[in-house]
Amino acid sequence: MLKTVTPEQAGISSELVSKFIKTLEGRGLVMHSVLLMKGYDIFGEYYWKPFHKDFCHRMYSQTKSYVGVAIGLLEEEGKLNLDDPIAKYFPEKIERELPPYLEALTIKEMLTMQTCGGTPSWFSNEDHDRTHLYLNQNDATRPSGMFFSYDSPGSQVLCSLVEKLAGKSLLDYMKEKIFNHMGTFQTAYTLMTKNNDTFGDSALLCTTRDMASFGKFVMNYGTWNGMRLMNEEYLKTATSPIVANNEYGFDTYYTQGYGYQIWCTLQGGFSFNGMGCQLTVCIPDKDLIFTCTADNQGFTSAKALILSAFFELIADNISDKPLPENTKAYNEAVALQDKLDLFHVKGKTKTSCTEKINGKTFICNENVPGFKEFSFRFGDDNTAELHYTNAQGKKVIRFGLSKNVFDKFPEEGYSTQHAGLPNTEGYLYDCAASAAWTEENKLFIKVQAIDDYFGNMGMTFSFKDDIAYVVMVKTAEAFMDTYRGRILAKMAN
Repeated sequence: MLKTVTPEQAGISSELVSKFIKTLEGRGLVMHSVLLMKGYDIFGEYYWKPFHKDFCHRMYSQTKSYVGVAIGLLEEEGKLNLDDPIAKYFPEKIERELPPYLEALTIKEMLTMQTCGGTPSWFSNEDHDRTHLYLNQNDATRPSGMFFSYDSPGSQVLCSLVEKLAGKSLLDYMKEKIFNHMGTFQTAYTLMTKNNDTFGDSALLCTTRDMASFGKFVMNYGTWNGMRLMNEEYLKTATSPIVANNEYGFDTYYTQGYGYQIWCTLQGGFSFNGMGCQLTVCIPDKDLIFTCTADNQGFTSAKALILSAFFELIADNISDKPLPENTKAYNEAVALQDKLDLFHVKGKTKTSCTEKINGKTFICNENVPGFKEFSFRFGDDNTAELHYTNAQGKKVIRFGLSKNVFDKFPEEGYSTQHAGLPNTEGYLYDCAASAAWTEENKLFIKVQAIDDYFGNMGMTFSFKDDIAYVVMVKTAEAFMDTYRGRILAKMAN
């Protein structure tokens, strides 16, 4: 099992580990966890409160890499051939004469994201079976096997294939074949699609240590503590640059090629990558693993900032031999944990405008978000409330000024266990909300959903005389949709 050591025992200075964490903080990144591991030894592990080591975090598209490994397990059992057309395995779902390009599409081409075209968005589609949707509404605009083009629905079809041939869920299959032998992923779970398949291109939830253990297993090419659990050849191929994925010619962390649902990166490494910066980066030559969870959706340069810090401070400096212990520096690195809190907006907590709008109601013109009216209630402890009425009725968002307030996001009807299906039982997502005055008459509020579904939104309220103008933006997959747009409002008499 995994054990904790000092950075020096792993061949790197505690000062560099501290600098790495401080760099992530200094770049304004919304981090939830970081883990650094050499071999089976953890030499850096950090959680931004309220996240902790037992928290099962959404992996988003990192889930695809698990599906890719599961396909290899089935190949090893002789239950599939990578060169077979995917349509061969789902005759019961085909209700049309398949376009020739789709009919010829192979499992291997799907693993390497060299498919033949896209499908309609499944979130709003009436067809709840995503495999049926893929086979019956796929445009199939080009021959497969020609060009890397990211195809998330194709990964979901591969997950459905795993579950059909294994006769059990993706997670249960991987527990049986791998994870139970490793003693990991025991608290992991998955969300489901509308038709009760595992949401295999986006919705594994597991701990940061689970992530690192899976990275180590793949980097070992199928062994764990000397025990072989999977075919070495498949994993060596899966983590290699089978297909080129550099359209623009820039030499970046994610243009080093693509394997079987696995990204290749610098220094001969590979990675599992999920939306918002769920990252597992493996450097086999250095036996080095970096994992992190986060929600940087909307922060377009976040992944590059994280990876540049990792490669420049950790990967480029780690030695293959231990360093002399540095107790003072190590204690300082450990003490950093107590200073890590979830990102919040920082700035002025009060201006002359605060009292002018406190308790006043603003009546909204017709607007896309559907707000009818809103008002603010400012407390004495740097907390406040935004009261508003929308299509669902009266709502309240509680927020801190230059700090987070943790509460429930008030909008109802968002998905829970089954993605894309509205929940009708009143379930509300956990959230954190913070705000600051960015100008004398301008208040910015940031709300972060921190549940099985992650997302964030920003609301900027500008005030002039008795007029308010609101700009709302959001980055969240298939929710918070009524929290984007612009609103003009006037203070009530």
